[in-house]
Amino acid sequence: MKSNFLTLIIVLVVLNLFSSISNAQDISNKKNIEVSKTASDTLQPRKSGVISVQTPKKDEAFYRIDIKEERVPNTFFSRKVSSIFANRQFRATLLSWNIYLPVPLDKIYINIIDKAFRFPAVLLFLFIIATLALNVLLVTGILFWTNRIMNFRKERENKLRMHFEQVLTDLMLQGIDMEEAIDLLSKPGLKKKYNLLIEVMMDFQKSFRGDSDRYIMDLYQKMDLAHISYNKTFDLSFYKQVKGIRELANMHPAYAIEMIALRLNDSNDIVRMEAQICYPYVNSESPFDFLDLLEKPFSRWAQLNIYYFIKIHELPVPSFNRWLTSDNVNVVNFCILMTELFQQQENSAQLILKLNYPNEITRNLAISACGNLHLFESKEVMKNNFKTETQKNQVEIIKSLNNMGNETDIPFLEEIIRGKVISLQIEACRVLYNLSETGRDQLARINHSMNDNLYAYISHIKDPRN
Repeated sequence: MKSNFLTLIIVLVVLNLFSSISNAQDISNKKNIEVSKTASDTLQPRKSGVISVQTPKKDEAFYRIDIKEERVPNTFFSRKVSSIFANRQFRATLLSWNIYLPVPLDKIYINIIDKAFRFPAVLLFLFIIATLALNVLLVTGILFWTNRIMNFRKERENKLRMHFEQVLTDLMLQGIDMEEAIDLLSKPGLKKKYNLLIEVMMDFQKSFRGDSDRYIMDLYQKMDLAHISYNKTFDLSFYKQVKGIRELANMHPAYAIEMIALRLNDSNDIVRMEAQICYPYVNSESPFDFLDLLEKPFSRWAQLNIYYFIKIHELPVPSFNRWLTSDNVNVVNFCILMTELFQQQENSAQLILKLNYPNEITRNLAISACGNLHLFESKEVMKNNFKTETQKNQVEIIKSLNNMGNETDIPFLEEIIRGKVISLQIEACRVLYNLSETGRDQLARINHSMNDNLYAYISHIKDPRN
């Protein structure tokens, strides 16, 4: 009996030990599961931007660390972007567009969209690349079509030019009469191209003279193209104004006299200069009457063109004494030049008066004109004004003595040579050397008295290359 009781107690103790061991294993397995869950939760991305570290409790045998990183700055732009990429409907819409792509590209497209929603920066770069590509394509397309349009217009213009040239050639060769030419050039489709027709007529008018020239001018007037040219003179563009003035001056001079007279004092320098150049051409009977109307500057370029026109066409030249008293200094300077170039010695009295003119350039031109016209009565005036003149005019006075000087001017020249201004010394030595044999001897004596300081100047003067 006792032995059975003892055996029962031993069995109960053993069972109790086994149950405690199994309970301990269960607890350890649960703790391992919780630790693995905690680690997995820690590795997963968190929506919140807060970094939290959990401190272990006293009764726990391990530490739980939960790190949550703030991956995107909390800004207005980031919130807007995140809201877009969180929109499932937007993502589904983008994915549905793969049906429009061929089979090899649809999977790539889906992969790109998936990556873009996982990494928004990828979509941003793709958008920038696509925008730049579209910009390049747009610019290329614009350049392509612009070039096509320009080539088309140029080709059409060349065809019209050839047609106009053919009609004008037939007219000048009398293959067609004036009425037929007007009919061919007056078709409705050609009226908008009369500016091109005027250009062709201008080219023909410059290339031909005589009867051919008159045919072109008659056609221009009978087709009433002068109104087109006249309207150009009131255009906002000064280039078109000049073009209109030139067309009227060459094709219809009588029609252009009044219009050009109104532009002689135009505020635009180029328009004014063109009107000044064209006036002698359109008013061949009184080509210099415009000098009475000038109030604005008269450019040297316009003066040169007018002189060239006079010489080429052999126009009658009036006496410029009439305008030597003008209030416009440019007109006075032009008249002094014309007096000198056309050898109008009858204007000598007015030229001598201009030696005391307030303007330095005018005095310089007057000194040159007096010397080239051999106005001996002006020599004393120039010598008296020598000390008060500018150095440029002093040089011009010395040069004028090449034409008017004599042995009585040797003391005047010697005084200049003994001065200290090199340019004046050289010109005075030149005049004295070319004056006479007496002048050369005097130059040698002056050089000897100055310790041969003039030797370089004299050698320069004797050199035939100078």
